[in-house]
Amino acid sequence: MNKLNTTELNNSVWSPLYQQRAFRALMTAFSFPGRRQLLPPCTDALGPTCVVAVLCDNEITLADPEQLIPPADIRRLGIREAGTESAGFVVADGRHAPTFAPTLGTLAEPEQGATVIVRVASLENASEFPLMLRGPGIENTCYLAVEGLHSGWLAARHRWNRSFPMGVDLILVDDNQVVALPRTTQISGGTN
Repeated sequence: MNKLNTTELNNSVWSPLYQQRAFRALMTAFSFPGRRQLLPPCTDALGPTCVVAVLCDNEITLADPEQLIPPADIRRLGIREAGTESAGFVVADGRHAPTFAPTLGTLAEPEQGATVIVRVASLENASEFPLMLRGPGIENTCYLAVEGLHSGWLAARHRWNRSFPMGVDLILVDDNQVVALPRTTQISGGTN
């Protein structure tokens, strides 16, 4: 009989302990936009699946047009799938410019704007695509370099967020780190 050790069980994306630790990392990322946060070690999933497993449940709608989350994991979470124009969460590949229009919420309910989870190659010591960030949660200025983010993402984010408070929040994620870019964060730079 094979027995999984306690560490392996607690490092599973399906473990309540893992999800609590990952949720804490995501909340810290939103508290400090542009600051990289390590996701806890995970034995059975990579970044985008870890984020979706923590933030989404059967009350949430998810669009995954590029199928970055394994279909079995979506079924296991009980997530309702929707089109990108109406989903509460959208998962996308950062290597390609976005070709969709997410829900932006309304003036009465701006919180109904989508959260877009963007898979990037690396948030660690990347030298390409340097970004300068300002806004709430950032003391003065923060710098972030992202590998694997198409420049079209910045133009789309600007377009989606121009009618603040309506708009979208972005979560950039590589295999084991996340960075939150709420709609209140001002971004400049990003030439690649």
